[in-house]
Amino acid sequence: MLPAVTLSGRRVPLRRALLGVGSALLTISSIASVAVVPEEVDATASLADTLRPSSWAMTLPAAWLAAPVPRLRAGDQLDILLVRPGERAYAAPVAYGVSVVSSDESGLVLEVDEADAIAIGSARGAGFLLVPLLRSTR
Repeated sequence: MLPAVTLSGRRVPLRRALLGVGSALLTISSIASVAVVPEEVDATASLADTLRPSSWAMTLPAAWLAAPVPRLRAGDQLDILLVRPGERAYAAPVAYGVSVVSSDESGLVLEVDEADAIAIGSARGAGFLLVPLLRSTR
């Protein structure tokens, strides 16, 4: 055999072995921490950073709503109806599966796509009131 291809029975220096074991442990712990810990929203992230691609945040003031808002949490799904109260009452669906970003007594912040934003804005521009319907998770 050629001397360059043969392996000698030389021992691995202790320092090199410890560095190898330490780097392997760090790699395993970093992979385990990413797999175990759920993704948390960064407190310094802007609202735009938390929205899905091709979506917008839209505020629905409480004055636009014909009914009180149910108890909501971020991530809840709403269907929105437009209503015209009065003698010739009318109701129609406007948006389906709109995601709640936040809610308080002043109104709702919703995550909408282009079609939902246009439909909600057009309904309100035509003088209709809006009714949010909370979707069941089951």
